[in-house]
Amino acid sequence: MATSSVFSIQYTRDELLTASLRKLGVIAQGQTPDAEAITNAAMAMNMAIAEFRAIGMPLWQRMEHTWTPTTGTYNIGTGYTLSVPYPVKLLQAYRTDSNSSKVPMIIDAAEDFNVLPISTGTPLRVNYTPKLNYGVIKLWPQPNNTNTSTVTLVYQGPFEYFTGASQTMAFPEEWYNALVYKTAVLLAPEWGVPLQDRGRLEKDADIALSNALATGQEDGSFFFSPDRNRF
Repeated sequence: MATSSVFSIQYTRDELLTASLRKLGVIAQGQTPDAEAITNAAMAMNMAIAEFRAIGMPLWQRMEHTWTPTTGTYNIGTGYTLSVPYPVKLLQAYRTDSNSSKVPMIIDAAEDFNVLPISTGTPLRVNYTPKLNYGVIKLWPQPNNTNTSTVTLVYQGPFEYFTGASQTMAFPEEWYNALVYKTAVLLAPEWGVPLQDRGRLEKDADIALSNALATGQEDGSFFFSPDRNRF
């Protein structure tokens, strides 16, 4: 049996935008959309990506950053003190001490973190506040410049937007349909697509998104045990 031995396919932004416009029925097979249609569709596709950021915590966008803190507050984001893609959501934090032991850190909501007493020492707790394209990390107790322990953040990073016609999607390939159909849904009102057809597109977009999400979650176990205090 002859197989292709090809395991990855990449489509450019404009190829995906053309696919979205075909789903709308506003261009025919083999037809090339004009510049204005591409510009408007590119805006819609980036809006779709922005919506996808709010969905959850896909494994493929999980990032880590480790540093040795010497103060209690850090700005994190490209071009800031911790210059890495900023966390959309902080998932886990842990400390690694000089003896290589790893200690889980508690992620506090601001309401709890803000009432902690002023203290210095080895960090035990962390609070994260997302801002616009960066975030603020706060540690407690506040470490000093003699600290040798490192702190590692595990987080969902932001999704990359399209800025050029020939760029390829910074998503796994199973997200192609989800992005194409979501873009078509966002464009449908602008092209005067009838409500009935828009409803069909929305259902197709939901199915494509559900299929994409099914591949991006971590396998794991959980256990049930009785609450003996209730018997």
